[in-house]
Amino acid sequence: MSSSPTNRNSFEFGDFRVDCSDRVLTRNGDLVPLTPKVFDLLLLLVENHGRVIRKEKLMSEVWPDTFVEEGNLTQNISVLRKALGEKRYIQTIPRRGYRFVGDIRVVSLADEELIIHEHSRSRIVISEHETLEPSFPPAPAQLAPVARQSVWTRRRALAVGVLAIVLVAVVLWRFSRKTEPVVLARPQIKTIAVLPFKPLSNEGREEYLELGIADALITRLSSIRQLLVRPTSSVRKFAGASYDPIVAGRELKADAVIDGTIQRLGDRVRINVQLIRISDGSVLWGYHCDDACTDLFTAQDSISENVAHALTLTLTDVEGQALTKRYTNNPEAYQLYLKGRFYWNKRTEDGIRKGIEHFQLAIDKDPTYALAYVGLADCYAVLQGYSSRASQEFFPKAEAAAKKALELDDTLAEAHASLAFCLWAYNWNLAESEKEFRRTIELNPNYATAHQWYGNSVLSVLGRFDEAIAEGKQAQELDPVSLVINMDLGDSFIYARQYDKAIEQLQKTVDLDQNWYSSRLGLGFAYEGKGSFPEAIAAYQKATQLDDDPYALAYLGHAYAASGDTENALKVLDELKQIAKSRSVSAFSFALVYVGLGQKEQAIEWLEQSYKDGAFADVGYIKVDPRFDSLRSEPRFHELLRKLGLDFLNR
Repeated sequence: MSSSPTNRNSFEFGDFRVDCSDRVLTRNGDLVPLTPKVFDLLLLLVENHGRVIRKEKLMSEVWPDTFVEEGNLTQNISVLRKALGEKRYIQTIPRRGYRFVGDIRVVSLADEELIIHEHSRSRIVISEHETLEPSFPPAPAQLAPVARQSVWTRRRALAVGVLAIVLVAVVLWRFSRKTEPVVLARPQIKTIAVLPFKPLSNEGREEYLELGIADALITRLSSIRQLLVRPTSSVRKFAGASYDPIVAGRELKADAVIDGTIQRLGDRVRINVQLIRISDGSVLWGYHCDDACTDLFTAQDSISENVAHALTLTLTDVEGQALTKRYTNNPEAYQLYLKGRFYWNKRTEDGIRKGIEHFQLAIDKDPTYALAYVGLADCYAVLQGYSSRASQEFFPKAEAAAKKALELDDTLAEAHASLAFCLWAYNWNLAESEKEFRRTIELNPNYATAHQWYGNSVLSVLGRFDEAIAEGKQAQELDPVSLVINMDLGDSFIYARQYDKAIEQLQKTVDLDQNWYSSRLGLGFAYEGKGSFPEAIAAYQKATQLDDDPYALAYLGHAYAASGDTENALKVLDELKQIAKSRSVSAFSFALVYVGLGQKEQAIEWLEQSYKDGAFADVGYIKVDPRFDSLRSEPRFHELLRKLGLDFLNR
């Protein structure tokens, strides 16, 4: 029994050679790009060469943790056949499976070719609907009749051939006079996703590189206005996971994906990258970097430029420069920046604090590293949401870092967005915040977070609901699977009093992730606006089960009170007071319960305290929040609106 080819360094068949350790297929020394799943299929078929492998086994082996349909297997087999260039290597056994019939030559560790299993087989080409009928040479007894008929056969064949040529010539001549040749164009690629790179092995694995390189490529490719690039927040769920790039691309609603592997070997980095069209699984471009790959900067330049070339994009001078722009030439600073982004993307308090640490270390290595300052600003801007400490501790640092980044490079869209967010959430300077958001979108119209923040913060609180909803929809188009973007769009519908649309949108958000409590709050908020209190209370109760955030408890307390359940509302109020003895509870949370109970003076006092605390992300919405409609006629409420600069609104 021959040893399995996949247990060796490499193996060959025909003009092809497979390097199992690098997972690379070449033909006469030229790279043949294959997706990881197609490569897995090739290995499995070769390992069992000469034997029929059932379709069920192929699907369970290649997609062990994923449910896939048989059509997915058929598509990948088709891609493999096209890559091999010859259909004869893979036989289809109808209603059963597939068989590899090539002659295998295995290359030993000493690079000495050893033919371990070489035999001849009939080359039988079988389609999906053909039966397996091997052809044999005719028996001797059959040859004589054939010879006797050969002269007549040749004459008849000649006549038929001449007639056929004449007919074809006439048809072609008539057709050419009426129509032009029809060329069927492939669907244009407008949306792309850069998936987190996968490790070639777990030995010496550096997780930060896997997501960090993807994040860096996303930043570069996002500068191309003709292309929608899914943000890191959408693709990070695939980090460290074994996924099928085709399935991931469909989930991300992308036309194509960049799928790659990465492994560090001493001072070198081994990188394999493929650009895959989702509609047919075809590989549009492939990249392999090994012995010469000691410089991550050069590798990223090559990948970015070649992706743009493969998609036949015509770039402006500005886009071309942005595609290969390097914000630092210090390798250590760059490694620290990648680690900072890795931790930032964890979206936990510990992760964000580690992100701050690594961004600061990157700045220490290169004080002119503008992107590192952007990372620092991003971390400080969101840290308040993960920490019990007051926003005054974090927002000044976020603002300072964003301004420093812009001092170094005024064209950084992300820095303008971070500054705009600080101007809104901390300084409450709506005019300057809007100016910075507009500048962000001007520099990078494909930056989903900028559209999200601009719509749900500045435009919503100013009562410009049509604009707010339009920005929210634009953010959703750019990042359709983002939970927070989908939720914020639902909130914008609520502020516009479009409750049915809000419920529809927020239910879809809940469906994206049943365990995210914030979307439950949004759904309850929408039901409450419509007056559907049982549904609202059920949504809030589920949110409090998923997270112990006092904010969620306050939403529930308000719904109890507004529905007439004063007893339970007072219980929630007492619970919030007890929690406040050991952890931070926002003044706005108390205001919500008191306004539900109809205690207007108490509600306004807590709103004023929220204003004094600088909690503008809470109190800033009171003019458009339907839960505070009962305070519209109160003079103190109007005074608070005047302080917020919102007294010009009619509603």
